[in-house]
Amino acid sequence: MRPILSVRTRERVGVVFTPLVRMAFLLLPTCMLLVAASRQQQTNLVLWTGTAFQAAVCILSFLSRQSWRQPLGPSVVTLYLIALTWLWFGVITEDWYSHFAKAILLVVPLMVFGFQTLYESGAPALRKANALAERLSNRNDWPSDLAACRQLPEVRAFRAALGYDAAPALALLNNTRLEVRVAALAALEFRKEWRPGQAELVMQIAQRAEQPAIRAAAVTALGNLDDRELVETLAQFLHDTSREVRRAAVEALMWDTEHRWTWIRFAVRRILADPLFVTDGALMPDGQLLTAEAVSDLTAWCAEKGVLAARAAVTLGAHFNRTLSERHNADMVKALQYQLSDAHTPAVLRLELGKVLQYHQELEPPHLERMLDPSNPAPLRLIACETILSEHPDSSMRDGALAALRDLARLPNREIALASADVIQRRLGVDLGMGVGQALPPAHSRQAAEIVRRVMHWATQADEAKLEEKQLEESQLLN
Repeated sequence: MRPILSVRTRERVGVVFTPLVRMAFLLLPTCMLLVAASRQQQTNLVLWTGTAFQAAVCILSFLSRQSWRQPLGPSVVTLYLIALTWLWFGVITEDWYSHFAKAILLVVPLMVFGFQTLYESGAPALRKANALAERLSNRNDWPSDLAACRQLPEVRAFRAALGYDAAPALALLNNTRLEVRVAALAALEFRKEWRPGQAELVMQIAQRAEQPAIRAAAVTALGNLDDRELVETLAQFLHDTSREVRRAAVEALMWDTEHRWTWIRFAVRRILADPLFVTDGALMPDGQLLTAEAVSDLTAWCAEKGVLAARAAVTLGAHFNRTLSERHNADMVKALQYQLSDAHTPAVLRLELGKVLQYHQELEPPHLERMLDPSNPAPLRLIACETILSEHPDSSMRDGALAALRDLARLPNREIALASADVIQRRLGVDLGMGVGQALPPAHSRQAAEIVRRVMHWATQADEAKLEEKQLEESQLLN
């Protein structure tokens, strides 16, 4: 059966009807005092004064924008009890109306106070949460991707209904179906308020669960903890065998490095130094930035050897890139340019800084000329070559960039040769056999070997052409 009114129509009716109901509730005591004053046989100054006072208060509340945003309950209780006081001491002639008015002015605030007390007790929200929990436990249509359970309308409504107590969701954790348990934990994600023992229960589930989806959802649920012991226990999931769980742990732990960094820094250092997780990339939560203390530690770790330095540099690169993308900071750009030019800066960090500054077009000619120097790492020289050929193609630096490209193309490193071939084909228009817009082929593939052969041939031809040009100039000078 189709509803009589559409959702949009009901919303429009609610927008108009709600203010009218509010005005009627607030004006009712004034109207009742007015009727009581007019029914008196003699002019009753107390009732007329009370009527004027109530009307003035109502008018001032209607004119104030802030009063429309406040709850109706306190205003109703105050106005009705004040009106009851005026009526109690002002009525001289008792009749049926005065008793009726006193009953209304007493019963209405009592009912409103009772409803407000019931609402603040959390009973309606708990009842709604239990109903939603039962609906989730009986649901049969679940998405194939368990991570999509958190976006279900029932899960979002369940999350909103759990503001008072997490018990309805915790009761679902004993359900036999995996989807129901994931949905229950998704409804608890980044929960702030936990009753005694509830967070520990979720932690036990995260530690004992065999399914990565359960562990990831439980870790996300505990992302708002303030207890150091629990946070340090949660940091152990950075070393989980599942990449999904490790990513969830990063999101849950590193969104608040301002308060937690001293608690998790050793766990972070361990995960960055572990060669098993080198493919995880930057250890950065989505949409968050690192604190100055975290940046200082990561910069120091870049000076060490192995996987730790590489992943610390990648993490710093992601942090600086996100910072400059959100807001251009001239002081930060100058600091990054100084670090890039400083020979004492670790090579892996200089490479990441070069990528960040190239992306934001903050590499100036003096920096580019220094980056072309053969003493710099080959990837950094390649960044300078590409930047010069793309942003300064007609400058005097072009010859130096071409000479550096020829040097890089002759290096006995297939990855560098492939990267050089990519720059040569895109910036100089030389066909080296790579697909337009496609990723570089694997270094040990036949296509990569053919591309390396072509780029070395290009470098040799360029050297021969340059030598012939030099000989021609010398012969012209002799003649």
